Amino acid sequence: MSTYALTNANTGEVEQTFDSLTPDQIPGIIEHAHKAHLEWKTTPYAKRAEVLNKYASLLDEKQDELADIIGREMGKPLPQGKAELAKVARTARWYAAHSEQFLVPTELPATGAERTYVRHDPLGVLFGVMPWNFPYNQLARFTMPNLMVGNSILMKQASICPVSSQKFQELLEEAGLPSGVYTNIYLNTEDAEQVLKDFRVKGFSVTGSEGAGAAIAGIAGKNLKRGVLELGGNDPFVVLDTDDVKALAQQAVTYRTTNAGQVCTSPKRFIVVEELYDEFVAAAKEAIEAVKVGDYNDPEINMGPLSSESARDDILEALEQAKKDGATLVTGGEKLERLGWFMRPALLTDVDIDSDTGRHEIFGPVMIIFKAKDEEDALRLANHTEYGLMASVWTTDLDKGRHFAERINAGMTFVNKHMESEPNFPFGGINKSGFGRENAQWGLREFTNEHLVRVHQQ
Repeated sequence: MSTYALTNANTGEVEQTFDSLTPDQIPGIIEHAHKAHLEWKTTPYAKRAEVLNKYASLLDEKQDELADIIGREMGKPLPQGKAELAKVARTARWYAAHSEQFLVPTELPATGAERTYVRHDPLGVLFGVMPWNFPYNQLARFTMPNLMVGNSILMKQASICPVSSQKFQELLEEAGLPSGVYTNIYLNTEDAEQVLKDFRVKGFSVTGSEGAGAAIAGIAGKNLKRGVLELGGNDPFVVLDTDDVKALAQQAVTYRTTNAGQVCTSPKRFIVVEELYDEFVAAAKEAIEAVKVGDYNDPEINMGPLSSESARDDILEALEQAKKDGATLVTGGEKLERLGWFMRPALLTDVDIDSDTGRHEIFGPVMIIFKAKDEEDALRLANHTEYGLMASVWTTDLDKGRHFAERINAGMTFVNKHMESEPNFPFGGINKSGFGRENAQWGLREFTNEHLVRVHQQ
């Protein structure tokens, strides 16, 4: 039987293994979730909010323990792990405080009836497939709104994060969530189709690679299941002007090396107007060479290991291919000769925008800088992508920045900020970055039945 495993990213040591579900166990788990939903959907909003608030308090209390788990599972430095947990707690509290106002029935003009309104009813059992890069936050962004809606959830977390995913369930139940409303499942990928085919499963949400999303969406489409896909991107970071090139380059490097570059919204393509280009490249080289790489629990580091040996080695191979295609490796990109999945962050220039490196994201600490002739050329480069998740434009002229931002093809665009996400504004992309939205009222209503009710006199 295949297993989920905690393989310490800092040492390569397998610390724990967990058995995956067998196919004959799946129907019973779905039935348990279905029955739990039928009870949970009748629970008052105040009680649902009480569970989420208690859960947030438990995260605060256990922050050190929970951050240590993901530091071992996928290498996240402790300060970044604690920041992730603080964000999950904020998310839980936000939905506890604000969900009901977005879920009360929407009144429409009666137009010939006594009353016309739309209820936002829960659908039922939902299936989540989530990645390892934010082991708690990815679960929370899907889970918290749907718990408030009244749905129940079957959650397949990445196989390298088996301890954190089970802790997520345990803490929800400790907070008072009834058994079956949220279930962590150790599911083999080939058994996802069995889950999606079941009539009791009403929708899915996938955050992951383009290939994984397309595969699951294909199965779900054949079975007429509603879904949300968040599939990453090749996000542009456009520099039009700045008062301090060195400081902005340092900020750019910090964004790109956070979580070892394993962030779907991390800027991947740095597009700099030519009058600033040489200075920006030089400053970025200096900043990236100063990044301290080491164990997740070392307080002096800026970047931990990659999540797995294959993740690191895939990036090293991508760098070799980029060089063959004519790119210049300015600095970094070496494997560290030590235990664990470590490498030096890398800086590339002279990348052909139509090469594989120019067209597709490298999911790791690789910074690619492009030169733009002017503002319009920068916009052309920014929109030269099949993806469209997050983008940013940097300028001291806010009107120019806003106008530029409005012309970028992306689900989220920021002026003088990047990698910003909170529960009170929508999250999601377009094109090959996926479809649907998480967070705020958009996330709350993704998996509801917009149930029209019209009342007439007899």
